[in-house]
This record gives sequence, C-alpha cells and structure tokens, in this order.
Amino acid sequence: MVKMLTNIGTKPGSTASMGERTMKGLVVYYSATGNTKKVAGAIRRGMSKLLETELASVKEITPESVADYDLVGIGSPIWYFRETANVRRFIYQVPSLAGKLGFVFCTHGTAPLGIFHSMVPLLKEKGLTIIGWGDWYGSVYQVLHAPKPYFTDGHPDAIDLEEAERFGRQMAERALRIATGETDLIPALPRGRDADPTFQPHPIGEPFPGANPKRIIKVEECWYPDCTACEDLCPVSCIDLGADPPTFGDSCYNCSLCNRICPPGAIKLEGEAAMRMQPLKRIDMTKCKYPECTLCITHCPMDCIDFTQDPPVFTHACEGDDLCWTICPEGAIEIVNLDVTHAKMWEGFRDARQDPTRHPFLEMLREAEAKGRFRPLVPMEQIGWDNPIFKIERTPRFAIEDLLADPPAKESAANTAANGRATGGTTAEAEPATEAGENRKEGS
Repeated sequence: MVKMLTNIGTKPGSTASMGERTMKGLVVYYSATGNTKKVAGAIRRGMSKLLETELASVKEITPESVADYDLVGIGSPIWYFRETANVRRFIYQVPSLAGKLGFVFCTHGTAPLGIFHSMVPLLKEKGLTIIGWGDWYGSVYQVLHAPKPYFTDGHPDAIDLEEAERFGRQMAERALRIATGETDLIPALPRGRDADPTFQPHPIGEPFPGANPKRIIKVEECWYPDCTACEDLCPVSCIDLGADPPTFGDSCYNCSLCNRICPPGAIKLEGEAAMRMQPLKRIDMTKCKYPECTLCITHCPMDCIDFTQDPPVFTHACEGDDLCWTICPEGAIEIVNLDVTHAKMWEGFRDARQDPTRHPFLEMLREAEAKGRFRPLVPMEQIGWDNPIFKIERTPRFAIEDLLADPPAKESAANTAANGRATGGTTAEAEPATEAGENRKEGS
C-alpha cells in the first residue's frame, strides 16, 4: 500500500519527521436535492481506487473528525454566490488542518460564480493546502422562480459522473505524489479578472431592484466580543464589530450569510426591502402531519424549523432555499410573500424569453457552451418559460427520496465530449462540470 510522508514539504529521499503512515481520504459535502451528493459519490469512487476514502454529509460527520484524514475534499452547491451556510459554518468549526491536503468542488445552475472565492481562503486559514477544484452543472428543483424544465436539467448525468470519478482519482494521485515530496504539483490558485468565475467575488447586491435591505446589529442581543462568527465568516470581510455601532462595509454583496449564522439572531434586516429579500414561511397545521412526518426538519440545511412552538416557526437561520416547500407531501408550508420574492425574480426569465441576451446568467451559459464546458440536455424550445416551480400545484412538488436516490448503474460515456471544469493545475485529463440553482441560489 502507498505510504505518505506527514510533512508535505519533505523532499524525495528524505525522512519525514513524523514517520510514515497510510494516507486516508474524506469527501464531505452538503446536498439538498441530490446533485452534489451524486458528484461527491463519484469523486469518492475515483479516490478509492488509490487510497482508503470515506464519504459523509456535513449533517452526518463532526467538524472535529475531519482532522483524522490526510486528503479532504469539501463540496457544496452554490447558494447566494457562496457555499451553503451550513458548509461554511462546518469549515469554521473544523480544527487546524495544517499539513493536510484538500480540494473543493461544487454544483450549480447557469452561473458558477463566487463559491471558491469564498471557500478557499477560509480553508487556507485552517492550514489546508488546496491541490485542486472542480465544478459541475446540475438540475434545479428548489429555486422557485426557475422555469421548469430548466436550462441545466438532466445534469449531472453519466458523463458528468464519469468525469467526477476521474477527478477524484486525479486528486488522490496528486496527493500521493505531493505527500512524497513533489510539491511542485501544488497548483497556483486563480487570481485576477481572468480567473475562473468560481474564484471571483460576485458584485450583484440585489436579486432585483428594491431587494437590497440594510443590516444592523442589535448590540443588546449581540454576543461580541465572545462571538465573532459573522465577522470571521463574511466572504468579503465587510463587517466591523469593533466599530460603535458595528458597521457593514461597501463590499457587502448581500449574501445574507451573517444574519443566518448569527447564534442569537442579533443581525436584523431593515426596511421594506427585507420583505423582498427572503421568502417568509408559515406552516398550515390543518394540513401538516407532524409528528408522523418530519421531512422538512430532517432535510433543513440549517435546522431552523422549530415545532416546539405553537404555531411552528422558521428561525432567523433559514437559508431561504425553499426545499421544505418543495418536498412537503401535504403542501402545508406556505410562502406568504411569494408575490414580492420569487414571482418578481421570475420576471427576469420571462423577459429573457423574448431576448435571452437580457439575462446575464443565460449569457454565461451560452459562453460556456461555446467553450465546450456545457452540454445542454434540454432543448431551448422545451424550457418551461411559463411554468416556474412556484406555480407547481401538485404535492410534493418533488419527492425527496427520488431526488436523493443513488444514480443508476454507471453507463459508458467513452465517446462523449468533455462537459465541465475539473481543474486546479490539472494535466491533460478531462475537467469536471457543475450543479444546479439560479439567481441567488445555485445548486443542491
């Protein structure tokens, strides 16, 4: 079995100060609707060809246990042009990973924006050495203003998953070589205007005009200086808790992470724009089957649904991903401000039907297709322009057991073209793709 040197800077032929031991790999991820789960499983299969590798959701593993592994891959869908709040919180709680190797991956819809710009610096702060990255397109189910069928539906398919498996093997092979001294294989991280979109911050502050609320911190509720989570986790470092009163800088792009991960809920959204920024939900207990049914609780990424109160409440930690609304078998979850949130964002797609160049995400998709990075599986004439997800009346809108089911037995994709972007200084191997979502949320 291949052995690793615990000091990744050790030169070939020298002796590691901590001796030799078997390398262990971990692929940890969050997936709302199965896209990221499928990609993560394929990556793990590829890694397992060369080293012992485990697979776990962030809802199944403790942050502390990540330090037990030598090669760590962390994956997330793109929501609000960043990783999901539960993945970012998970990374924040991970202990030091100094001396460990790692890679990042994601899934998304039409716009692969910002996620690695957010994830990678936080992982580097933990001491992790990033040796690769990859993104894949995916189907959309919980973005309620998205047309159905959607532009990226059908992904990840067999071709995507074969590509993800190759990427996993490549990461394992690279890690083994780096661990035995070939540190020149550690890739430079993309920077600047020409960097991949996943490594660039996304500047959009409004999903549509009038939906950019101001934030304030209720100092009487805030735990500072004992808690600095919002300041530490802000993707653009725009929060100054030391100011009096605390301030949010001009670089804020309205990702809403801070108000969702604040333990006491001290960060408040102000003004009418707050009503347009996030769907407000309530549960109709005349329809709800709790406690016999707990699907919404089980699958909530931030554990924000509280049935101990009467009526049940959605806490400030709600990501606004609307998965619960999508999967509720009884249709008991209602969005009370649908007309000023998803209905308003759907207008952008409706306008793009007449002129696709008017929607920036569709322009990105066309550019990706022209470069061979995207394979459309849904013909444009079949896009559900008049059928946004929020208009689906059947319940559940989508069955969660179907979304999270393991993919069928692997099919051959030998004669197909490359379809994504698995990178990180890779050699001449196929590059991975991405997952689904849209506008302020980008995948699952």
